[in-house]
Amino acid sequence: MAWHMTGQLIEACSCKAACPCVLGPAEPDQGWCSGALTFVIQQGEADGVDLRDRKVLWLIDLPKDFASGNGTVRIYIDDGADARQRQELEAIFTGKKGGPGAVLGSLVTKWLPTETATIAIDAGDNPSVTVGAVGHVKLQRIKDEGGRATKLLNAPVLGAIQVDTADLARSDGSRFADPQMRRWEGGGHGSLSPFSWRV
Repeated sequence: MAWHMTGQLIEACSCKAACPCVLGPAEPDQGWCSGALTFVIQQGEADGVDLRDRKVLWLIDLPKDFASGNGTVRIYIDDGADARQRQELEAIFTGKKGGPGAVLGSLVTKWLPTETATIAIDAGDNPSVTVGAVGHVKLQRIKDEGGRATKLLNAPVLGAIQVDTADLARSDGSRFADPQMRRWEGGGHGSLSPFSWRV
């Protein structure tokens, strides 16, 4: 049951910058919210299975805001993962192994079947994520005149999944079109956050 992982969370949603949901119950810009949370795992292990260098995308559609839940979710696991890695990652990100995954899982009413896909990460200061032919996240960090990243600290919703700080970014050009979910385009909100989870 024990597991741990560290890495980077790359996130974009249909709301304008900055997404109001991270502050708690809110009214999404369009009355509903769709988002993509990409977890780039740098180090990790679950019950003896090595999870480093794996990537997981958590694609969610919500009828209201994030905190209200009642969401539909599909998990995409990168196609480089073997069968044991897929099993462990699906268990973690559906909440079956507790911890932050269980918090995310509590927002879900309907799970669509997990899929594998090529998840390509273009790292760097302004990263992008491409998930097969399903979708694309493109971020542009928000910085001040001195080049310092604009940060969000101790936001309640992020804190619930043990994320303390987020660098805010623009997500213009991001889009997703899963055939069983609402199609959406980035309204402008994006963020990049380090995460370190242990159960």
